[in-house]
Amino acid sequence: MKKTIALALFMLAATNSVANSKFTPSKYQCSGIEKRIDTINSRMRAGYSMREGEQLKEQLRSLKKQRYECKKKGFSVD
Repeated sequence: MKKTIALALFMLAATNSVANSKFTPSKYQCSGIEKRIDTINSRMRAGYSMREGEQLKEQLRSLKKQRYECKKKGFSVD
């Protein structure tokens, strides 16, 4: 069971890493990133299981990288 969970988390992380490398900032892609970050932060404050926590942290890292890329290109993230 633990191996299955570990494998699932690894696959999720690998998928997100690949997705991040293909992120191309645009006005459409960048709009609402800050709101999505706030939503994940709220979910984390509400409590979560270990598995869900790892997924939320990975999503948060991904969104923060995307936010950085958007700001670097001059797009609004609100």
